[in-house]
Amino acid sequence: MLSSGLNKILLGALALATAGSCTLLTPSSDVACKAIQLALPPGRVNYPDSPTYAKENTYWSSRQTDNIAPACFVAPKNAFEVAATVKVLVSLNTQFSVKGGGHTAFAGGSNSDGGVTIDLMYLTTLNVSSDRKTVSIGAGNRWINVSEALDTQGLVVVGGRVADVGVSGLILGGGISYFSGMYGWACDNVRNYEVVLASGLIVNASPTKNKDLYWALRGGGGSNFGIVTRFDVAAYEQPGGNIWHNSLIIPGAANASAITMYQNLTVNGMPADNKAHSYMVLTHMDMLGGYAVISDLFHADLPNTSDSAHEEVPGVFQPFESLPTIMKTKSIVNVSTVSREIDIPYGSRQTWWDTTVKATDPSLLIDIVSLWQDHVGKLVAAAKGTAVTPFLAYQAIPLNVLKAMEANGGNALGLKQSDGPLMLIQLTAQWADSALDDLMESSSEEVIGKINDLAKSRGLNHGFVYANYAGNRQSVFESYGADNHAKLKQVALKWDPKGILRKLWKGYFKL
Repeated sequence: MLSSGLNKILLGALALATAGSCTLLTPSSDVACKAIQLALPPGRVNYPDSPTYAKENTYWSSRQTDNIAPACFVAPKNAFEVAATVKVLVSLNTQFSVKGGGHTAFAGGSNSDGGVTIDLMYLTTLNVSSDRKTVSIGAGNRWINVSEALDTQGLVVVGGRVADVGVSGLILGGGISYFSGMYGWACDNVRNYEVVLASGLIVNASPTKNKDLYWALRGGGGSNFGIVTRFDVAAYEQPGGNIWHNSLIIPGAANASAITMYQNLTVNGMPADNKAHSYMVLTHMDMLGGYAVISDLFHADLPNTSDSAHEEVPGVFQPFESLPTIMKTKSIVNVSTVSREIDIPYGSRQTWWDTTVKATDPSLLIDIVSLWQDHVGKLVAAAKGTAVTPFLAYQAIPLNVLKAMEANGGNALGLKQSDGPLMLIQLTAQWADSALDDLMESSSEEVIGKINDLAKSRGLNHGFVYANYAGNRQSVFESYGADNHAKLKQVALKWDPKGILRKLWKGYFKL
């Protein structure tokens, strides 16, 4: 029940919103904005005519802001202000969304057209515990904030690989990391979540407190359970925050050899050397002469401290030295440096789709390429000379990662060692012309369907959909398996019995 003070604030906001009117208007987003403005300290609520609003309405994928305009942005500065904001929104039955880093590709993923968007940009706590084993991270941080703070302390966390990606979305969806071979995904390394529930109550979830909520937040997203305002995550010693990195650009003609090598790395190499991490991306760019393969190899062990140490290739990656390359760059760099190097600039329209197959047969992974190339031909023809850059990414989920996911009772993703090794297949593209939006989505969806059908025909289908790479029409939580899907629903019902968040929080995947 609302406090009398908040009731007075709501009545005051209604009066402001309906001043000059003969009748009382139905509570709306405008009313909610005014009520929140009264409930929070000055400067937290920003309207379309303010410079701060324009800054907040800037997103990585331009589809998130194209013809999308919230009635206001609300930028709380702590969990209590988030709670007060939620109370107002719920009491007025107002639709909203939450922006952590705003790195969702599809329109409205973390922005509420005509509603209220809660921007967590001021929740930037970053505290290392005295024993150096835990880092408390505010939900508004980007991963570059985290790595820059930790590099100089010789610490790392299992977090995002790309500088500008937000902490919240990556962890809540799972979170693939440079260090996943040793420690699992980011969600497997959270010690505690601080969460604002639909009621406005602030709770903590950990392996010993509110254990069901803790389990659900490890891959089950936040929009069905509450707004996470702080993550307490495990920290690990890593001298200088440094890792070994080799970036190879391989001619498209050699893609079969490169894919076969990557498949072997997934099945045999990474489980034997859990400090290794890698992904492989196929693309089509005129500057690369058409089709090309980009293979990035990372290792957490540093050969030595000599000036030429970066030239020493870890044994697990030695086979890649035989591949023909357009370019090859070896280095020993800290996490911040490499995450900036692979950051994707703002300004383009984006789409992501994904699925997962069993990684035991390289021929399946090779045959997927022709399905993608047909898709690329369709996109390039439709673009008529305007910018379009397609990608097909292979990201390994080897047995050592699946085993590490079992920590603290396991996560909600439904991935088991008995299923593996697995290969995450990501289909993505960036383009300039909004007229291509529908084709991008429909063609991407079609290709994912064909990949699943091909895998099924060979007994190699798995079907897991990674939320952080999913298209907005994909069934993410269903892909976690019937038992986990049902359990997530039960947890959501317990913590939000009226389904308020599932009704009012718009834009992301719902149970």
